[in-house]
Amino acid sequence: MKPQTVWLCTDTDLNLAGRYEQVWLVVSDEALTIVALPPESEQSVIRFHVARRDCGEIRTRRGVGGGFLQATIDGVFVDLLAYSNAKADLFHKVQAKLQPWLRGEPVEVGPSDDVDPRRCPRCGMTLQFKGDVCRRCVNRGAVLLRILRLMRPYTGKATVMMALVLVGIGLALVPQQLTRLLVDRVLAPGQAHNPVLSPAAARLWLLGLVGALLGTHLFSAAAQVGRGRLASFVGSQVTYDMRERVFHRLLQLSIDYYDRYNVGQLISRVAGDTEQMKQFVQQLTGGVLQQIIMIVAVGAVLFGMNWQLALWTLVPVPLVILGATFFWQRVYPRYYRVWDANSKLSGVLNTILSGVRVVKAFGQEPREQRRFGRSSGYVRDSFRTVEYTVAAFNPAIGLVFQLGGLIVWFMGGQWVLGGQVTLGELLAFLGYLWMFYQPLGQLTQLTSWLTGFLTAAQRTFEILDTPVQIAEAEHPVAIPEMKGQIVFENVTFGYDRHQPVLKNVSFAIQAGERIGIVGKSGSGKTTIVNLICRFYDVDEGRILIDGVDAREIAKEDLHRQIGVVLQDPFLFRGTIYDNLTYGLRETVPEDVIAAAKAANCHDFIMQHPLGYDTYVGERGAGLSAGERQRISIARAVLYDPRVLILDEATSSVDTESEKLIQDALKRITAGRTTIAIAHRLSTLKNSDRILVVEAGRITEQGTHEQLIAARGTYYKLVKIQTELSRDESVDALEVELKHVRR
Repeated sequence: MKPQTVWLCTDTDLNLAGRYEQVWLVVSDEALTIVALPPESEQSVIRFHVARRDCGEIRTRRGVGGGFLQATIDGVFVDLLAYSNAKADLFHKVQAKLQPWLRGEPVEVGPSDDVDPRRCPRCGMTLQFKGDVCRRCVNRGAVLLRILRLMRPYTGKATVMMALVLVGIGLALVPQQLTRLLVDRVLAPGQAHNPVLSPAAARLWLLGLVGALLGTHLFSAAAQVGRGRLASFVGSQVTYDMRERVFHRLLQLSIDYYDRYNVGQLISRVAGDTEQMKQFVQQLTGGVLQQIIMIVAVGAVLFGMNWQLALWTLVPVPLVILGATFFWQRVYPRYYRVWDANSKLSGVLNTILSGVRVVKAFGQEPREQRRFGRSSGYVRDSFRTVEYTVAAFNPAIGLVFQLGGLIVWFMGGQWVLGGQVTLGELLAFLGYLWMFYQPLGQLTQLTSWLTGFLTAAQRTFEILDTPVQIAEAEHPVAIPEMKGQIVFENVTFGYDRHQPVLKNVSFAIQAGERIGIVGKSGSGKTTIVNLICRFYDVDEGRILIDGVDAREIAKEDLHRQIGVVLQDPFLFRGTIYDNLTYGLRETVPEDVIAAAKAANCHDFIMQHPLGYDTYVGERGAGLSAGERQRISIARAVLYDPRVLILDEATSSVDTESEKLIQDALKRITAGRTTIAIAHRLSTLKNSDRILVVEAGRITEQGTHEQLIAARGTYYKLVKIQTELSRDESVDALEVELKHVRR
């Protein structure tokens, strides 16, 4: 038998019965083999073997929780293997690689073909979404350095802050020495073998030392005030800078990113996680660095005063360090659960409040209360787990430090009784001892603070590091005056790349042409306009606008000259005038009023007491659906686009509003390329051409009359709508109206 080269070998995680089992796909030059490794057996089993010449076609088929790789054998599709959703991307790649193999052509397999985008390439942990940052492998040192780089513009103020920290620490060391002098020179001079002062001299020393203590505390407080204000300024400014960067990146990211992430979670990152930057600056200057410097300075003083006693003070330190390290290693994963719980709670709250009208309309307040309660309970339990652990740790650390203090009292007390140490020196030493233990105890919680902060910073940097899918071309083509010619050339696209919504679609729209697009729900109509607006980029083929690939056109020129009127128009909280002029840098009231009149919305606007200054709520609350739609159309008119896209612009309005909107559309579509999607086919009757979309393909196109004459899909849709509009209730209403007119 002639030896063959195996060029593809990969495994799946399911067998054809849907049970977890390691199954291998082995492809050589001339054959395809399925090999299983049953858990109950130590030997492999060949489940399927087929020669290349006997395979007619290879495809993937979607199933519940996964899919199947299939091949046609004798004209019938046969399941070769099954895979879970975790392996879906891999086997879509495999299916694509097998196409040239079927034709006997050479196949190129590179290292990137083995990369699973849903797994971390370093540790293998499953990621929430393709391309996400692996939280387990994040370089926390790099995150910290990255944050410090954000403070570069404020180096001067940071330097002053550090100077004030040093001044504050220096002043904090003085009171203990003054206390030593107060005891040994004034209160108990005999015990320290010092001469006993006269009452007048003693009072003078007392007054001077107390005054020195007061002055020290005043200067120390002033230094703390200055440091605190500078820390607040720098922290707030760094937080502002970070929020600006994050929001800028969110605006750059494609619609696909928002399809994947909950808006509430993103709000939590922008509003909550970035706030941690201010806490970081304050901790860095008034917390961590100050404590480290304090430990070094006080430690030096302790050893300078009495190195033997100082050694006894170090007895608890190794126990504290080992205990803190072990403790926070166990607590760290729980902090991420706390963040996750808060993020999910924000998402649930955002969803419920955004849909509060639906909740009340269906009387689902108790249900949403339970839903919110579950999320809130998750937050409670997550916090409780962390806080219970911390509550046990802190007293334990305090007890260890107390033992260190007792050791110093015992040893120092003996030396005082033996005359080796004065009482004032012991009291000063004990004062410094607690100044040494206090920051050391706070540093044991450094991991707690740093872990929470780095988790928030990491989530923030995830947004900043997310690649922009719809990026500006390296050398964008400027089209300041677009004509409006649009050409689709063999366009294939899917929101999931391996499940195309549009399949090899080609058509051309001439400048100024009015195009209607019809088809069943899910056929790909809205996807076509999403691609024209470049909300997404095509997977295959290209879209030409005025002869230029849409991916090469400057994004500002593209979006400035394409206007969109959506089925559910979005109005921002603010005045009607602000909503009408949204996106325009300069405009005059006369142009705004003219656009409103063209869209048949001027009259109802003027019926409000404040007219164009009438305030509307979020999403246009306070206006009817028809009024919101007409304002949306007026906004598009004022934008004066060369290409106007109408996506179900009249589907959710009443008959009277629809007529007003249709009258407005007739005026504003003249002279510009117009693409209209509608389920009410009567609204597309006057289009220059109508495209019929079925299952992601253009199956028919022509004028209304041509498509009716062809008696195809469009004819059937028109017939169905005509029959629905002539049911008995409508006929009875028409008879009643005729009777009223008579």
